[in-house]
Amino acid sequence: MTAAIALVLALVVSITVNVMLVLRRKVSKNRSVRTTILSGIQNVSELATIRERFQSIVSFSDGVKIPGLNMNIPGTTRKFMLKYYGTIVCGCDLSKAQVSERFDVNRVKITLPHSEILDIYADVHSFEVYDQSAGIFTSVKLEDQNREVDSDLLKVKAHELERGILSQSDENVRKILTSVVASTGMEAEIVFTGNDRPELGVNETMLQLEGATAE
Repeated sequence: MTAAIALVLALVVSITVNVMLVLRRKVSKNRSVRTTILSGIQNVSELATIRERFQSIVSFSDGVKIPGLNMNIPGTTRKFMLKYYGTIVCGCDLSKAQVSERFDVNRVKITLPHSEILDIYADVHSFEVYDQSAGIFTSVKLEDQNREVDSDLLKVKAHELERGILSQSDENVRKILTSVVASTGMEAEIVFTGNDRPELGVNETMLQLEGATAE
């Protein structure tokens, strides 16, 4: 949350200072002000509007199957249950922003790409392993835990996409930019380009999950 606040403050300062410099130079052309607003937005580059911490539990079990029977060869079964905390970060790539020059004196149109998941990661220091066991001929390795957590992160990502986290991020971006531009005495219309439903990215995530499971 602190990092997100810092980015918003940086955005406010970047746009406001740039606009004030233009106005102090008595440049009255709308294009100059709009170009300055665009420069201020792009200076921040990436605006993270959502940073959520989550908890998840991973359950793993495998072994060498006895041909023709639904059971493992004795001594080959290994399993564990792992709880961990992670963080998901969503926001917008402001470097791709465009500011229209066809609006009234005190109004700008800012065109942006839809929000995306900027990062999702597990806190390795939060790993808590329960009910871990291995057979005589097998063992549970750290790479097994990391692989299962990586697969679980894809599931968390798909779930967050389905529940509309990117639409929420878009709305946060809209509110932030509208408020920041208003602080310069101008009105902003925020328009997102591309896919009207960014949550459709869940299909790509599910394909990644299927690929990870197949491995």
